[in-house]
Amino acid sequence: MTITDVKENLAAMSHGTTLGKVRGVYFLLERAANTVLTKIAPLDTQRDAALANVVHDDIYNYTLPSDFKRVIDLYPQDDRKSLDSAIRVYPERFAMQTLIRNKQISIESREGTKFIRINWRSRQGVVFHTMNSLTSNGTWTAVGSAASIVLDKLYKITGSGAIRFNVVATGDGIQNVAATKIDISDWDEQADWFVWVYLPTITGLTSISARWGIDQTANFWTSVAQTVQADGSAFKAGWNLIRFPWTTATETGTVDPNTIDSFRITFAATAAISNIRIDNIIVSLGRNFDIKYYSQFAFKNSAGTFITRPTVDGDEVVFTGTALQIFLLEALKAIAQQIEGQDSAFDISYADRELNGDPRSPDPIQRRGLYAKYRVESPSAAKPTVSSYFRMKSPNAR
Repeated sequence: MTITDVKENLAAMSHGTTLGKVRGVYFLLERAANTVLTKIAPLDTQRDAALANVVHDDIYNYTLPSDFKRVIDLYPQDDRKSLDSAIRVYPERFAMQTLIRNKQISIESREGTKFIRINWRSRQGVVFHTMNSLTSNGTWTAVGSAASIVLDKLYKITGSGAIRFNVVATGDGIQNVAATKIDISDWDEQADWFVWVYLPTITGLTSISARWGIDQTANFWTSVAQTVQADGSAFKAGWNLIRFPWTTATETGTVDPNTIDSFRITFAATAAISNIRIDNIIVSLGRNFDIKYYSQFAFKNSAGTFITRPTVDGDEVVFTGTALQIFLLEALKAIAQQIEGQDSAFDISYADRELNGDPRSPDPIQRRGLYAKYRVESPSAAKPTVSSYFRMKSPNAR
C-alpha cells in the first residue's frame, strides 16, 4: 500500500478529517510502524541477506544488516547439513565457551551499533606467528624509525606474549623475514590475513598496512591500507583485530604461496605512538553465510530500497493483511492524540478495542483483539536466546 493510499484510509477512519492538520505525517507513520514492530513480528518484515564478510574460525565479530531487528536463522551458503543450526546464547556464555562449543551466536552492541558474534568452525586457519618470542621463529626487527622492540608478557591475546614497540612516523613498524615457511597454496589470493593490534591511543593514527611474501624487498604482497577493524568498526584504544584481504592486495615480483616466510606491518600516523603491541598473526579462508532476520524498516521507496520512514507519498508500507490493519489503527491513535478533536477520545477507544480486545464483547475474536489474533496466526520465528544446556539423564541410567 502506498502512502497515498494509507492517507486515504486514515482520512476515512478519522471521519473525513484532513491529514493536512497533522504535523509531520511521515514521522507519525514511522512511530506507528515502530509501535507495531515492538508488539508483533510481521512476516512482511522478514529478510534474507549475505553477511558482509565471510565467517572464519576463531574470528567472532561480524557486521549486521543496517535494518536488522531480530535474528531468525544463520546458515552457510554452501552445503548446509541437517545439523547446521546456530544456537543463540547470551554474551557472557558466548565469550566463555568459544573453545568448547560450536555453532553459537550472540547479538551484541558496541557504542550504539549492533553486531553479531559467530563461533562456527569450518576451516582451521594457519598460524604464521604466535608472537610469543622475538627470536624463536625468525627475528622481529624495526621498519623505519620504529624502536624499543621487546616481548610483552602482560598485554597479550593468546600464548605467552606479544611484541611491543614504538612508532615515530608514517611507515614505521616491524617485520620478520625468516619465519617458518607456511604453505597456503590452496588459499592463494583468496584468504584473509588477521593480526591483533593493541593501540594505547588512536590519536594521530590514520591506517595500518601489511606485506607478506618470500622477502620484503622484491617478492611480496602489499595490502590495502586498513582504516577500520575487521568487523567494520572504528579503531579503538585497546585490542583491535585487523583484517588484510588477499583479494585486494597487490603483488610485487612473484610470490610462491608454498613458501611464505615474511611479514611486515606498518602504521600511517601523524603523531608518534608508543607501546603498540602485535599478537597472533594467522591466515584463514572463510566461508560465506546468509542471515535470515526481521527488519526494523517498515517502508520501501520506488527503487525497492527498505527505509525507516517514508519521504514521499509514492513510498510503500510493507505490511499486509492483519498487520496492515494493525498499523492503520496505531496511526489512527497517533492522529487522534495529536489533533485532540471532538472525536479523538472515541477514535482512541475504538482503536484500542480493535487492537487489544474488548473483554465485554460476546464475540471471542473481539475479546482477543488483532494483536493476539496475529500472534496466533503468525508467531515470531525469531531465534530464542538459550541460557543453559542440559543433558537429560536416561531413566534407565544407573
